[in-house]
Amino acid sequence: MPLYISREDAGYLGGAVPILVLVSTEPVERLPIFQLDAGRPLPCEGWQILAGLTVSVVDGPDGSGIFVEGVVRPEEAEERLAWLEAMDQAGGAVVLVVDSHVPVDNWTALADGGKARGGFVPMVHRTD
Repeated sequence: MPLYISREDAGYLGGAVPILVLVSTEPVERLPIFQLDAGRPLPCEGWQILAGLTVSVVDGPDGSGIFVEGVVRPEEAEERLAWLEAMDQAGGAVVLVVDSHVPVDNWTALADGGKARGGFVPMVHRTD
């Protein structure tokens, strides 16, 4: 059953590879523990992200996944569109699920702590 994350518990961080930070004390079935290889997040095999303005879905294997509530105010749209463009350029995003609202700027500490889940998740390529 997919996990629901409210917009207050979702953070969209920019950069060369955008980051989607999700706060949840609920377990995320089948999402791997966050690990690094030469300083880069490992890919989440079997997962993909479909991100949009009003909703994002991180889809995993065997019916597992995460439903993320999107923007609700027009003034949020410009920032989210920039994040979506960065995700298009990177081909996906790093998805991190943490259990509290903590800074996520130290990936090594997150990986060493063993509590964070996630990694690089490729995007679903849409066809119009």
